[in-house]
Amino acid sequence: MSDAIDQSALYPIREVARLTGVNPITLRAWERRYQLIEPVRTESGHRLYSQEHIDFLHETLRLMAEGVPISRIKAVISDSPPRHVQAATHTPSSDHNVLVQALAQTVMQLSVQALERLLDRLLADHSLSAVYALLIEVEQQLHESEHQSVVLAFWRSSVARRLQVRLHSLYSQPVLPSQRIAVQTTAQTPEYLAQLVALFCFEQGYQPVELNHQCSLEQSLMSARAVSIQAVLFVDEHATATAQWSACFKKYASMRAWVFGNDTLTQVEPPSVNCELRVAERWFTPLNL
Repeated sequence: MSDAIDQSALYPIREVARLTGVNPITLRAWERRYQLIEPVRTESGHRLYSQEHIDFLHETLRLMAEGVPISRIKAVISDSPPRHVQAATHTPSSDHNVLVQALAQTVMQLSVQALERLLDRLLADHSLSAVYALLIEVEQQLHESEHQSVVLAFWRSSVARRLQVRLHSLYSQPVLPSQRIAVQTTAQTPEYLAQLVALFCFEQGYQPVELNHQCSLEQSLMSARAVSIQAVLFVDEHATATAQWSACFKKYASMRAWVFGNDTLTQVEPPSVNCELRVAERWFTPLNL
């Protein structure tokens, strides 16, 4: 933290969301469900947060990225001495492995109800970054199955269905975020990854506009301003369309853009100053328009 920070200052929820990358809806949910933090209340009922709260949230995000479920965060941080926190962060690795194995086994058995319960637990207890890591690990295991085509199809449709339920509730809000981000993917990218990224846009306080493959990246960029799209997020998980998106984002250099891909992006030059390239481990770090 910078020395310039006023340790006695109180911050409104929108500012806390900006500083931490956790949107106001999520902050209120964490307070209500897990009593994670207790903000100061003004006479009119508005929440105000201290620097201590913000530091706690940063630590929360760090632990969640390591796989600690949100339901256990308060207890982990309360075991105050640093060595206890470090010891506790090793526990999730075993939880992580157990959950991966449980998901993979359930998929192999094509057990719909059991998989639905596990996916709901996964989405409720983990950050999107941790969810992504778990989903990819399960997917890798399923690729080794002798019935790969069937179990992968079942897995991907099941995950997409659960994520769509969550997206539906967010799209049904009375008021949607005013700033829009178009979300597109390569044809090879599983649908559930586009949906996970759309959830992330909501979490960051933006309205995702999901565009399927009937609309090319160039078409969406060409029409973006006319249909009030402020940015484009393109998912190229396996770097199969580098030439395509590089040419498009270079042509439309004034458009704010992100490309979510793998480690090969470290060897690629961003096509414009407004285009940010993100390797997998940075997909779910804060977005800034």
